Amino acid sequence: MRLVRGSVKQDNDFADNNDMADCIGSSGRCSGRGWLVCGLVLAVGCASSEYARVHMALSRGEVPVSPLGEYPADYRVGPGDVLALRFSQYPDWNGTYRVLPHGCIVLPKLGAFPVSGNTPDEIAELLREAYGEAVGLVFVQVHQYDSQHVYLLGEVRGGPRAVPYQGPETIVQLIQRVGGLTPDADPSAIRVHRPFGRQGEEEILQVNLVALILEKDRRQNIYIHPYDRIIVPRNAWARLCDCLPKSWSQFLNPATQPGS
Repeated sequence: MRLVRGSVKQDNDFADNNDMADCIGSSGRCSGRGWLVCGLVLAVGCASSEYARVHMALSRGEVPVSPLGEYPADYRVGPGDVLALRFSQYPDWNGTYRVLPHGCIVLPKLGAFPVSGNTPDEIAELLREAYGEAVGLVFVQVHQYDSQHVYLLGEVRGGPRAVPYQGPETIVQLIQRVGGLTPDADPSAIRVHRPFGRQGEEEILQVNLVALILEKDRRQNIYIHPYDRIIVPRNAWARLCDCLPKSWSQFLNPATQPGS
């Protein structure tokens, strides 16, 4: 895994702009009589069984190694989240409570009670202190995550979108949760853009799922943090097909050949 840290201009477009440059570059290198040979080389390379094995492992829910890297801080509740509360001595109060825009939930007897910025365990302790010992045991869980998100871009099944951040989760677990990668994905070149600081800085983590799943390189199975942007680029064969006439791409695609 390679880490690049510094100030990077934010790009809100869901398309990875590098794809166009790669397409143009591939087309230029493959011009003239050598373009067909170049296309065949790319097709063979990108049609290797490695990608297929990665997709199969993801679809089966396999996590080959334990994660390695910075463990995210405990989930802190924010506006929009829904909490499930259970009171041992007052079961009538049990239920779900949405965190309102001002960071409070509305509780029996207490009314508006601030919870935003606290973990579920911290909220339970605050409730015990506010109600007193007569309330008994208080249990707090996040029932619905809505205050923090991570952003998926590129070749992810279901398309580019934001999905709720649900606390400590590895990149493999996230990809499996959202349905996996598309057949055009390049699982060896995933980028995780992680914001830090107050000036729009971000660090970029390079993740190679081929090395993770086939070589058991646990350095690749990083934890996802709130507001990460996960960019999954297209593989070389898919980019080449974008530059070819449809009839040619069908002819060269190994998946369309007899016996494939």
